[in-house]
Amino acid sequence: MGKDNKIFVKRILIFSVMFLASGGIAFAGSLLHQPGTETLMRNIIMALAGTGIVIYAYLFSEVTGLFIYRNEGKYGRFASVYLASLAGAVLLPYLPVAGWPFLVIFVLLGVFSNGVAGMAAGSVCLLLAVNFTGGDMAVFWLYFISGLAGILMFSNLNDDFLVGLPVVISLLVLILCLTANIVLFSREKLAAEQFTIPAFNTVICCVLLLIILKAFSSSVIHKDQEKYMEINDPECPLLVQLKDLSKEEYYHAIHTAYLGDRIAKRLQLDDAAVKACGYYHRIGKLRGENTWENVSIICDEYHFPANTKRILKEYVDGSEKVVSKETIIVLFADCIVSSILYLFEKDPRAQLDYKKLIDTVFKKKLETDELWDNEISLAQLYEMKKIFVEEKLYYDFLR
Repeated sequence: MGKDNKIFVKRILIFSVMFLASGGIAFAGSLLHQPGTETLMRNIIMALAGTGIVIYAYLFSEVTGLFIYRNEGKYGRFASVYLASLAGAVLLPYLPVAGWPFLVIFVLLGVFSNGVAGMAAGSVCLLLAVNFTGGDMAVFWLYFISGLAGILMFSNLNDDFLVGLPVVISLLVLILCLTANIVLFSREKLAAEQFTIPAFNTVICCVLLLIILKAFSSSVIHKDQEKYMEINDPECPLLVQLKDLSKEEYYHAIHTAYLGDRIAKRLQLDDAAVKACGYYHRIGKLRGENTWENVSIICDEYHFPANTKRILKEYVDGSEKVVSKETIIVLFADCIVSSILYLFEKDPRAQLDYKKLIDTVFKKKLETDELWDNEISLAQLYEMKKIFVEEKLYYDFLR
């Protein structure tokens, strides 16, 4: 069975279990809270219909590339978080309505998928919990709006994943919604005691958000940091092997990685991945030819981060189209280093006009169809060219 077929079967199995399990959770919750036949059927049908929409939203996001935080293909993880959230929705009616931590559930589902799938999944969980308590739509709107705010706040953070301001804004929206829907409609006179449960809810949400987001940052956002520290070290055993095989290839990789790293940082792209690809774009030669098959085997053996492997595949595999900005940076860095090394090999004392050489490289690349239909803009190409020219003092080290 091919790799694509295995992924397809895995996807079908996981989402089938997720779909059926959601109906089972709704059935169990209905027996606990609303054992009547009509309400039981309603809750099961709504849970199954909602879960179907959630699955569609997840697959739609995968097809259209709308995922955030590298959630592509993480079917089992998302299904587990979703089913755990549904199970939580069954238990929440045992708590006071003002104390439901739905802000945390919405954010959790959002960061493990994206805004669309997270909003759909959170809404199904919320609908189930509200139905179990009698269907108060004010409660639904309270947690729907605060959950929407939470998802939006955490849907577009960069790799630094600074969560302070998003947490504060999300909690402020939650406090506002709790006040408008719970405190103001209390039948008693306004008193400090009425804020006790909403305040407790806010504190619990704050603590849970910080714990969950810290764990998410360590396990998802920054999980590749240690691996990049290992493979982006010039003394990495894999690079030492390349050096033993060919000093020329080793120093070519060093120079390519340096230039790629400089440009990626200036363009605010994935500099760690670009640097790694600069080091390893010819690593297949350790196994003979620098084919994608050989490069892929080495990537898997040394557990390269997924983004690095994706860029290397675009660069090395001739059947792949160069699309990503990071791949284009490696392409130009490699080409310029190769051109300079070639000229110095012919005449070590040559005084090269680096600006003219770089202009020529860019002109030739842009005249071909190699850079058609990719993600990089003309402004970024211009900035890249400018950075290459600024590095002219470095090129003398290539002699």
